[in-house]
Amino acid sequence: MGNQVYVTAGLAAEIPIAVAAALGNALVCWAVYYNRRLRNVTNYFIVSLAIADLLVGLLAIPFALLTNAGEPRNSFHLCLFMNSFVVTLTQSSILSLLAIALDRYFAVVSPLRYKRVATARRATVVILFTWLLAFVIGMIPVFGWNLGQPEREDYKCVFTEVIDIRYMVYFNFLGCVLPPLLIMLFVYVRIFRVVRKQLAAISRTMVASNDEMNRQLSALAVKEGRAAKLLAIVIILFAVSWLPLHIINTISLYTKVEYTILLIAIILSHSNSAMNPIVYTFSNREFRRTFYRLIFKVILRGVVTIKRCEPDNRMDEFTGGYTSATQFHQVRNGVSSRDTPRGTPLPLKKLDAKDPKGADHCL
Repeated sequence: MGNQVYVTAGLAAEIPIAVAAALGNALVCWAVYYNRRLRNVTNYFIVSLAIADLLVGLLAIPFALLTNAGEPRNSFHLCLFMNSFVVTLTQSSILSLLAIALDRYFAVVSPLRYKRVATARRATVVILFTWLLAFVIGMIPVFGWNLGQPEREDYKCVFTEVIDIRYMVYFNFLGCVLPPLLIMLFVYVRIFRVVRKQLAAISRTMVASNDEMNRQLSALAVKEGRAAKLLAIVIILFAVSWLPLHIINTISLYTKVEYTILLIAIILSHSNSAMNPIVYTFSNREFRRTFYRLIFKVILRGVVTIKRCEPDNRMDEFTGGYTSATQFHQVRNGVSSRDTPRGTPLPLKKLDAKDPKGADHCL
């Protein structure tokens, strides 16, 4: 297969992915910005992940298309930076996913302590640290671990000719990607076990009493499990999208890999950046409602005024402030909603999809 065919195939596959990733993840960020009910610690980490995926659509994929065409020519340092930047975004995604997993873990296992510790300020510090760490890891080739500038004059920018594959396998994959994935696997197994124990305990109590308190406990435990399942899906999609490329890189240490296979793996890895907004849309009601209002009421019709509201007594399916697990402990200990401070989430009211034209909407 000629080089021009590779370039054409790359353009045909990557451009739709780039557009979907940019628009979808921009919508995620916009939704959290306008809908204060989506502003909680977990969703701040999701926004960090969305920013990384947004930059994949805006910058990383265009960079990959350029290097696929051998551009920029005769510019070693620019070529090295472009390829290292792609690695930085990948590392930022994996660290954001790890932060989300640990956030959910502490929310379920130690909900009362989580409420005291999990604040927006601390989440911001963690996010800044993950991006700084991702930048350091991704830019190591720029700092010196690279293959060096080619001596020939007619130099084309090719990833494997500037980035040392040993860095990608031994340091990036085995040291910085695989360990977080294994930690996340352990964390979600632990979360599901805790939720299962909670449901089993509630079920035994309901058989004996069948009162309203136990029904509330059951609903809260199910909600926490549903949120964990949603985020587990995001991690599984990341692993399925990125592991093939890392495995191919590992194989290429010992034998040559067909470029067609490598190109398919690269496209698959980039497609992950367009998947997460779709997952949020189909799996989270509050995100879905907000997406609907932003797209159909604001962008397409332009007849609805979106008002940014103060936090009220509602909760979203990702949970925040008071998590579902925190509410679980409150209900179990006989604490009613009247006894809790202002801002304690209560169940969402159904939003009317048939609002009059021109009405103000509070997100």
